This record gives sequence, structure tokens and C-alpha cells, in this order.
Amino acid sequence: MKKKIIALVVFLLMIPSALAIIQVNIYVSGSIDGRIPHSNIPEEVNNTPQSFLVVWENTGSIGCRFRLRADIYEIINDTKKQVYTSWSEETPIEPGEQANLIAYWYPKSPGNFTVRTFLYYCNTIRDGPRANFTVFKQNITAKEIPVEVKTESTESYVAFRFNSKENIENLVIIPDEYPFGWTFDSKKVDWIEEGKEKIVKLDYEAGIWKERNVSFDIVTLDGRYYQSKEITLKKKREFPIYQTIIIILAVLVIILSIMLIRRRRVKI
Repeated sequence: MKKKIIALVVFLLMIPSALAIIQVNIYVSGSIDGRIPHSNIPEEVNNTPQSFLVVWENTGSIGCRFRLRADIYEIINDTKKQVYTSWSEETPIEPGEQANLIAYWYPKSPGNFTVRTFLYYCNTIRDGPRANFTVFKQNITAKEIPVEVKTESTESYVAFRFNSKENIENLVIIPDEYPFGWTFDSKKVDWIEEGKEKIVKLDYEAGIWKERNVSFDIVTLDGRYYQSKEITLKKKREFPIYQTIIIILAVLVIILSIMLIRRRRVKI
């Protein structure tokens, strides 16, 4: 009887060890998916800045950075001619979340147009909404924006420094002319306070970077204020910190070497 009890105890003690040896591999495959619960492309608009809105809901299991592209075509005698490509800001959307993707365009003349949108995310391109719309000429005499604008550029963004003489709201910065094939954000600035500097960055991606001229439309959504700004993209000159540290260390080594040599001479 004692032997049976001992054997049972040994068996029970061996069970946890046996279970520890068993390796269970669980693999959960990721999915990239989503839906568009809402979009907004007005059918009739004035020749003021226009926005193309697409709401994206991430129903997949992977978070991605999303960007909206809007290709605008003018329709003349049943013929379509592409006149502009607008990009939204890049927006991260985690699984289960949704966000507004908005691309802006500033039409300079009335006419009939069509827009075709695309969603870029996780190395994927998906067709978005498309629609026709008409631009009517509105009798608005735009005034120059009472804002001092200074710019600074790098290989990945353009920074605008605004110093306003009065409060400005709903200002949009829209690239007007930029190299074909590049990605250039358009952006809305909700509020610029009088007398306070505001810095706004517009990101861009260039296939092959070169110094290029780029022009921007800086305009309020109601068309009341407008200013055109042209700049030349330049690389930001960064302070050569690593080279400077190496030079300083080299100078210190030389100074210490000279001091050691002098001490040896004094002892001799």
C-alpha cells in the first residue's frame, strides 16, 4: 500500500514538469481592413478653398498611417483633363479607431470638375469615393492676409512662421505648384492669435530630392484673405556636432601631450 502511495505521489509531482515541457505555439494572423462610414464632396461650391473629406474606420488588427489623395479633373466638352492632385496630412489610425482625412484644393476659376480619391496605408492603395461637382464664381474681393509669413525648409517639410496683426481663423495652406510625382500635404490652421507667432509644418516626400521652386496658396476658407507664397526648397544646414566633438577631442589630446612632454623635460 505504501508503495502505491509513493508511486502516486511521484506521478503527481511529475505532471507539472511534463506540462512545462509541452510547447504551445499560438499564431494570430494580422489583417489590414477598414471601411468608409462617411465622406463629403459637395456637388456645388464657390471658388473658395474646397475640402474633400473621407472618414476611415480601421476594422483590421494592424495600426497604419493613412493618407488621402484627391485627383481633380476639369471636364471640358466631355473631355477630362487633370488639373491638380491634393494630399491630406498623414494620420495614424489604430485598430477600432476612425479619423477624418481631408485634402484641400483652391480653384482659381469656375467650371465643371470631377474628383477621384485614393487611400494610402500600410503599403496599400485603395479606391475611395469619386464625384462630379461644379465651381461657381463668387464675387469676393480677397484682401492680402494681415500676416507676416516667413518660411524654412528641409528635405522633408516646409515650416511657416506666422506673425499676425489680427486674429485669423480657418486658414488653409495649399501647395499650388509642386513637382509632379511628389507628395505634398495641405493643411488647415484653425486659429492664429494676434501678436503671437505660430509655426505650422507641411510635410512632403520627394522621389529624388532637388532644389525646386514651390508655390503655396495661403487663404481663409471664406475666401476673404489670400496670399501666394513662392519658396525654393533647400536642405537645412545642421550644425556639424559630431565633427566638432572630434576636433575638440583632438585638440585636447594635443594639449595634454604637450603638457606631458614639458613635464618630462622639467624633471630631466
